[in-house]
Formats: sequence, structure tokens, C-alpha cells
Amino acid sequence: MRRWLAAGIVTAALLAGCADGAAPVMGQAALEAVTLASSDGRTLAIRDLQGKPTLLFFGFTHCPEVCPLSLVKAVQIKRRLGPAAEHLQVAFVTVDPQRDTPAHLRDYLAAFDTTFLGLAGDEGGTRAIAESLGVSYRRVGEGDLATFEHTASWFLLGADGQLQDVYGYAMSEQAIVDSLRRRLAVTGG
Repeated sequence: MRRWLAAGIVTAALLAGCADGAAPVMGQAALEAVTLASSDGRTLAIRDLQGKPTLLFFGFTHCPEVCPLSLVKAVQIKRRLGPAAEHLQVAFVTVDPQRDTPAHLRDYLAAFDTTFLGLAGDEGGTRAIAESLGVSYRRVGEGDLATFEHTASWFLLGADGQLQDVYGYAMSEQAIVDSLRRRLAVTGG
């Protein structure tokens, strides 16, 4: 009896959270519906990146190692791709939107490549987009010293906005370049 009562209370609490009629946006719907502020002044959803393949990374600008090294890797990948790199966009979604404003993202990313696009949203929207791609992250600490544990993979979205591939942090630049060459050839890039 207690188990049924506890389950009923949890169910009622969950339903009360949706009482306003706004169900959480998840999966592909999050990529299409959640809007982000971009470092180039636009407001867009991930679906708006359609038109050319996109390498998408989730990180934060105060990251001491993984994020800057991943961005350096993206610079090297674009260089190795040569002219084919013109058919690839790189986007960095911050998991720390409190500190990473679009203007801050623009300045930070310009140190790597001025064509890299920074994206910042609210906590709920960012989490919905991240979870739709299997990205996890969590804040460690508070204030200016806070850091984040996060998935450190690149996600390749095709020109149609669909997930095409995932490149792990330890994957070599050359292996990613080889995969991208095949993918870009298939999409005409």
C-alpha cells in the first residue's frame, strides 16, 4: 500500500509540473525548437544550421584544458581539409550560459577561428539540446571558480540537420579528417 501511495504522489507531482500544458522538449524536437543566441547576433535553433554539415561541440570558455584543445583540434581539422573546409561549419554550444554571453563567445572563439559560431541558451534549453544528442554535463563548484564535467565529443550534423557521426575526444585528427572527407563527398561538399 505504501509503495502505491508513494508512486501516486510522484505521479501527481510530475503531472503538476506539466500543468501549464508545456511539456519538456526532447529529442529531435529540441534541435528544432529550442532557440539560442549566437555569437554573430542571430537567434537560431540548431535546425537553422542546416545547409552545410556542422561540427557541434558542447563546452565552456573557462574550461582549463579539454575545450581549448578540442577547438585547436577543430582548427587543425579544417586546415587538413583544405578547400573542403569551406563546406563545414563549426559551432560551440556553451554549457555555462551565465558566464558565456554571445559577445564573450565571439571574442573567445575568434582566438581560434573567426568563422566558429558560439551558441548560448538558457539552462533548460541547453540541457534539452545536449540530452537529445546524448551529451551530459554538470556544474562543479560555484561562482567564478565553477567548472563543468561534460561530454567532450564532436557531433557531426549533416546538411539536413540530422546526426551523422560522433567523434570522441581521443579520436585522432586524421581519423576525423578521413571521416569528414567521406561525409562531405556524400553531401556534395
